[in-house]
Amino acid sequence: MNIDYVKTPFTNNPSMIRLEEAVYNQNPNKKYLQEKQKQIDLLGEELLGETQISKKENLIEKFINFCNLDKGLSLNDITTKFEEDFAIMYKGKMEVVSVCFPSGWIPKEKLGKNLSDIHKPVADNEQLLKASDKLTDYMTKQSIKRWVWTITTSNELSNFPNYEKPELTSFANLFFRVETQTTAPVDGETSLFFIKVDVLPLAQVWDKKILDSINSMSENVLKYKGLKQIKELLNKV
Repeated sequence: MNIDYVKTPFTNNPSMIRLEEAVYNQNPNKKYLQEKQKQIDLLGEELLGETQISKKENLIEKFINFCNLDKGLSLNDITTKFEEDFAIMYKGKMEVVSVCFPSGWIPKEKLGKNLSDIHKPVADNEQLLKASDKLTDYMTKQSIKRWVWTITTSNELSNFPNYEKPELTSFANLFFRVETQTTAPVDGETSLFFIKVDVLPLAQVWDKKILDSINSMSENVLKYKGLKQIKELLNKV
């Protein structure tokens, strides 16, 4: 796995690049689809939803047309056809959410919010908040790609807030978690936001640049990401 997006000094405002490939995988891995159904069975109402604005503006129908899906599919049906999580943005706000593998947040709580409000809980978020309007504008004009990564003791795709993580014991039980985020414009007011989650043993992708980036994180970021103890362990390896 290429991890050129791991930067030093670390910033919570990930760099964006123009997306040249498909915005989502058109041959989804069955493992993701099965795990999505499992999460829906457990937490469905917390993971999926749409606002009244979405219903009024037929945003799910726009998604179906963009992705050439069968007409009349429900949000639940659509969710289990993609390995990516996704959201539909309309006039800068998240009006539809389908996120089965969240990274420490409750998807339905973000419905109806703009990117600035969604990112407010993030530590050291000043640059991220400043860039939110720019990102919102970009999303309705061109397809872009960016990455958000962390280290965790869990090898699960879902990091829902109520899920317990294994205790930190050694380098061998650490995992590299990365969200590959891609966007696609639908029209001047609507855009799609896809999130592909990958979780790999840290040993498979280990590079000194990961440690350098973690060592450059502020105390606030380390606390927010739950990396304080992990940082200590990695500096002893």
